[in-house]
Amino acid sequence: MNLTDVRTIKNLASKYNISPSQDRGQNFLIDEKILNSIIKLSNIKKQDNILEIGPGFGVLTNELLSNGAKVLAIESDKKFSNHLAKQYSKKKNFKLEQKDILKISNQEISNYLGKDYRVISNIPYQITGKIIKKFISSDLPKPESALLLVQKEVADRINAGPGKMSLLGISVQLYAKPKIVLDVPKESFWPAPKVDSCLLEISRISSKPNYDINEDKFWQLARIGFSSPRKQLRNNIANSLNMDQEAVKSALKKSGLKHTARSQELSIEQWISFLAALERN
Repeated sequence: MNLTDVRTIKNLASKYNISPSQDRGQNFLIDEKILNSIIKLSNIKKQDNILEIGPGFGVLTNELLSNGAKVLAIESDKKFSNHLAKQYSKKKNFKLEQKDILKISNQEISNYLGKDYRVISNIPYQITGKIIKKFISSDLPKPESALLLVQKEVADRINAGPGKMSLLGISVQLYAKPKIVLDVPKESFWPAPKVDSCLLEISRISSKPNYDINEDKFWQLARIGFSSPRKQLRNNIANSLNMDQEAVKSALKKSGLKHTARSQELSIEQWISFLAALERN
């Protein structure tokens, strides 16, 4: 069965009475070249432990299993789960859970796959941010790495530098190293989404920040800063922390920042320096 053949996918959709939902991010990869590139970039070895989120018809699942990976597939949709169970349940290296990925703890996943698992998925676009935060900056234990098909605009935000920084970008870069490794046009999916996608590699995921910081204080400051990203940072911080604007302005200057700086302009290192300067004032 060629799962990158759109006719095959449409026939399966008809068989299981499935109408792909754009609201749920159900867009299925039908580009064999892109699929082969994903598998090559994933460097799958026999007995690798892989978590796949939202496998749908199993386009990626089939290749992961064929390459000898041990796969835990989390699929919330009952109709897709029925298809996946029928197709792969006899394989010893496959386990299916019909659940919402956001309602499963990382510990449950690790209990089955072990601590050295990786995430390889075409994830539902509408919960991309929540999934990434879950595995990179929130729950423990974390995966070793992730290779994710995501919207291009989201990948750009995650991979951005000062000037275009976001809270999501910081939440990934603080604990891991993101890199866009492949552009994927919208025509590579059925039904075609409205935007292009990217294959995002997130490597060297750490349980602790890559910097010596107080996480609670750092996140408090960053969240305040990004609560009104268009406003100047000194206004956000002064109002939220009940500080004198001149004191905040002084801390910005000591951090090498302009008093007109906005949150998206700061690197992680500058956030850390700014936090230290605020605490000294």
